[in-house]
Amino acid sequence: MCGISAIIGNKKQSSKKLEAMLKTIACRGESNHFNESADFGLCVLGMNRLAIVDREKAKQPITSADGRYVIVFNGEIYNYKELRAELKQLGSSFNTDSDTEVLVNGYNIWGSDMLSKLRGMFAFFIYNKKTNDFFAARDPFGIKPLYYAKDEEGTYYFVSEIKAITQIENVHKVELFPPAHFMLNGELKPYWKVPENINSNFTEEQFVQKIRDLFDQSVKRRVQTDLPIAVYLSGGIDSTAVLATARKYHNDVTAVIVGTKEATDRIGATKYCEENNIKYVVKEPPNEEELAKSIPEIVRLTESFEPNMIRQSAVSYYIASAAAEKGFKIILCGEGADETFAGYPEFTQGLSDKEIEEKIRQFVKDLHRTQLQRVDRTSMAFTTEVRVPFLDLDLADFVLQIPAKYKIVERNDKQITKYIFRKAMEDRLPEYVFNRDKVVLSEGAGYKGNQKIRGLFYDIVSSKVSSGELAEYKTKYASWNLETKEEVYYFKFYKDFGYLKAEFNQQRTAVNKVNTLDKTLSQKIVEQFNTWSFKREQPNDNAAMQKVVDEAVADNKPIPFVLYWGKGEKNKIDKPEIDALNMLKSISDRIGTVYKSGAEFTLILTDTHAQLNGFSDGETKQYYQSVKDLADKQGMKCIFMSKIADFDLDSLVSQSKEVQVNNEVLAILEESSEKHYKRSSDHLLGAKLYYLQNQIERAEVAKQFPNHIFITYSGSVLNDIFPKLPIFYMYSTEKGTSVKPWFVE
Repeated sequence: MCGISAIIGNKKQSSKKLEAMLKTIACRGESNHFNESADFGLCVLGMNRLAIVDREKAKQPITSADGRYVIVFNGEIYNYKELRAELKQLGSSFNTDSDTEVLVNGYNIWGSDMLSKLRGMFAFFIYNKKTNDFFAARDPFGIKPLYYAKDEEGTYYFVSEIKAITQIENVHKVELFPPAHFMLNGELKPYWKVPENINSNFTEEQFVQKIRDLFDQSVKRRVQTDLPIAVYLSGGIDSTAVLATARKYHNDVTAVIVGTKEATDRIGATKYCEENNIKYVVKEPPNEEELAKSIPEIVRLTESFEPNMIRQSAVSYYIASAAAEKGFKIILCGEGADETFAGYPEFTQGLSDKEIEEKIRQFVKDLHRTQLQRVDRTSMAFTTEVRVPFLDLDLADFVLQIPAKYKIVERNDKQITKYIFRKAMEDRLPEYVFNRDKVVLSEGAGYKGNQKIRGLFYDIVSSKVSSGELAEYKTKYASWNLETKEEVYYFKFYKDFGYLKAEFNQQRTAVNKVNTLDKTLSQKIVEQFNTWSFKREQPNDNAAMQKVVDEAVADNKPIPFVLYWGKGEKNKIDKPEIDALNMLKSISDRIGTVYKSGAEFTLILTDTHAQLNGFSDGETKQYYQSVKDLADKQGMKCIFMSKIADFDLDSLVSQSKEVQVNNEVLAILEESSEKHYKRSSDHLLGAKLYYLQNQIERAEVAKQFPNHIFITYSGSVLNDIFPKLPIFYMYSTEKGTSVKPWFVE
């Protein structure tokens, strides 16, 4: 695993320029293998090497047996020993036991046809010393990076990272070297493509068995080394399957786990390791504010400004550091499974099989600019090599031809992602692993997720960009398609690092559009709010609700609602309460017509209001217990207001002497006080106490239930006492208020 660089043209090239390029990516190799290079006049080649295969003798560049070709190579060829034996039979000789020498001799014998024989990850450049021709290639999925540029004089530059080219003044544009392509003397050609045909001949059991065989073969290939192996472990099915299988073929495997003490990944991963007597190391990352300080460095490393990349790379950075601190050079991870087996929520949004299969192909094609770029940059920042078993060409090629009906399966009204892989791993993983739902990397580590609104870093960085600056950047850099303040914040660093030369990043990748893929669906859900029969005249806060819905849809979770449930004079529930809860259930049912996850409701039982009104504890407890029992049957959550916010009656009475309340609000509260306030006949006092108490509660409820929609039967006139959340006016009249249905005698 290395960082490579090549310069070739029609005049003598500069070794000093090559060295300067390699300095920018020094972390891609060990310090004692920096700038292993050679000067051939019209071409200079160099690399920073992380020595893994034939560590002592495999210094690069390496020359072919006949002395004609010379190569610099970044990656690993897992079947190089088989190819070496074949090349020997064809007359090639070898001076090393390295995969690099196999590549250069293989090209000498087979030319570009060699690429179909390779099983591994690679980006390499081969120079013909006799003819000044050159050949470069990148692996099918783009696991290893490669970029190139051509300056004003016709000189070509090839490098592992963008930053190595941006410093060259007469280069104005950096090009992405696409996966599954080779280049001969400047002309790009594809040699493989993501399969579009579907295998309809296998049964489910045949698919399961073939997956097991190919997965075992893939992992076995990637652990054939005398060095110890680490596995990035989240506790989910992908990484745990890699860990369990790696232990079958290597006797020194350690799990690397990152997460806060409460993080789901850390809890699940450590449980699995302890149950199976597996060595593991745990690193606890900093809090969100501290993590955000790494953003400039993350942008520099990843060469991206897209929020999904920055958020998840910040977490990956700490996972990579944990492995490096323990001295590991080789790490396995589970990347690629969600793309090939359809593991993301985007695959469960009511798509046809054909649409799922097309979306899979698009995600796979984007991997080189999303998850693989994240893993490569963050691991190489610590000079470590990450191997990805799910993207073994034999395995992935087979999996990509499995019909969607075996990947997304509905069971008990729930859509199961990666179904066929879960079935394949039932024989080696516990149920709590192979049935675990998909968890975003940052959420699994104990942070916020990838939501477009309120995701990891959103609140911290959005406040650093003004609305005026957002508008300015959207206009000035219109071709970069900037959408949010968060993006602008990252983009400013991206620009300062000189990455604007990489214009291909103007085209956003599908996986980094995850939060907008289902925008139409989100809009359909919100549009439903304004058509339902239980909504009256008062307009809903659609823009604010849209943000909540967008976030829920992006995570494939139910739309979250919260509402107050007060106690009137009744001590037991009867028909009105039942009808009210049925009405709430109808909301979820109606949402379910356009969004399978539906809605979820949390009832805040306002026992503090009952206390203020002077109801006895016994009356309050009796009524709310019957409400809770009924809500439980409907699958709704309940929480007492006294668990969220508390008040001191004497303090409220004291404050009531000076409090100023809007006359319209005061009139409504006084009317309520006349009905329910039992402490005295001073209903004006009761109204003011209601107002003060609600001021305390509205802030605390908003903290407890961020990104929820507040349901009310009242109108907007009482917004000043409602929680600071998006509001859905489920039933409001022109008068601005209504009687809550469960108060009806």
